[in-house]
Amino acid sequence: MIPLSDNSWRTFESGYRIPYDVSIPLLKLENSNSIDDQDKVLDELYEELHHQGDVGMASYLAVPHLIRIGLSKKISNWKILGLIAIIEIERHSEHNPRLPLNYENEYLKMLDKVSELAALITNWDRTFSSCALSAIAASKGHIDIAKVILEFEDEDLTEKFNDFLKNY
Repeated sequence: MIPLSDNSWRTFESGYRIPYDVSIPLLKLENSNSIDDQDKVLDELYEELHHQGDVGMASYLAVPHLIRIGLSKKISNWKILGLIAIIEIERHSEHNPRLPLNYENEYLKMLDKVSELAALITNWDRTFSSCALSAIAASKGHIDIAKVILEFEDEDLTEKFNDFLKNY
């Protein structure tokens, strides 16, 4: 895992395909002491690390830190799991950059801890459920299932699917 103090963070691209130093908000998240501060940082990360199906190297390299920080601070915000799910889903898209081999081991090792992160909260609402289950499915390599689960957070889509099943 690249230390957050490493200057190379400045060179990695975000979901907008421009350099974005994700170490700055990750450090804010790590040093945060309030749920409101965590929520603001996660809003920024949610906005910057993916865009219309695009992710960048900053997105990939943020994932192990998001998991590490989430576990150590016991962050139970749906946005952290939703972001991990989206990045992992989009990592498998052909139009996004490949995760370099020298980062793959650490990335996959930390993905194995997504279930632990999801287990930090026991009272799952619909949004948290969708994000947590999608992140878990993606972390296990079930990208197609992860995509579907993430989409089912939309109640209208769930209702349409139920109608489809009735007529199937």
